Amino acid sequence: MTTLYKKPMDIPEEQARWLELRGWVYQLLMDFLSRPPRMSLIAQWRNRVERKSPVIPMSRGGKRLKEYLGQIREEELRSVFADEAEEYRRLFVGHQAVITARESLFRAKVEGVSAFSCLAEIREFYLENSVVFNKLSGESDDHIALELEFMAVLSEEMLDRSSLPGHDRDLIRVQISFLESHLMRWAPRFAAELADATESPLYTGLAELLVEFLEMDLEQLHLWRSRLE
Repeated sequence: MTTLYKKPMDIPEEQARWLELRGWVYQLLMDFLSRPPRMSLIAQWRNRVERKSPVIPMSRGGKRLKEYLGQIREEELRSVFADEAEEYRRLFVGHQAVITARESLFRAKVEGVSAFSCLAEIREFYLENSVVFNKLSGESDDHIALELEFMAVLSEEMLDRSSLPGHDRDLIRVQISFLESHLMRWAPRFAAELADATESPLYTGLAELLVEFLEMDLEQLHLWRSRLE
């Protein structure tokens, strides 16, 4: 998610910053919610914080993550990696997992929706937008990380300076629809359960950032669509 957006003169500065930032935030959330973090991943994001790279928002969750990652010393990386990887497994992996990271199972339990229908709808979104994932660990299509990756892919498409206005409108419509019919239907409750279930500043910060960012992203997409109408 490193493509930079070349801001046209008539785009408000806030929306230009949002276009540049959103891919990075989706990447951050995907990186740590997809699988137990590797030591190299923690070091990578720590280094970005140390370089004061503006890729993590200055929201409550973003500040928590920056503070936590920025204070990790080189000699602590191995123990931090071991602790956070174990915490991920405790939270999300296996039959004894504290929380399910799959939308269909989460919403079936909380809302009583059909897990099969929910998963089918998600797959239809991916199919209609020609998005195919490279699943390294056999992730389900409704895993939180894959839903975030779907949004990241469409975010990257919006950065394509060759996009036509009509294509932009289609991309925005799809992203709004996916957020409103899927991610925003369960991510806030998922994040609340995650925050309640962990004492890790990493996963607490991710839980806060997930909700803060998705709400902001949906708001900005609506603003962007209104400018194109």
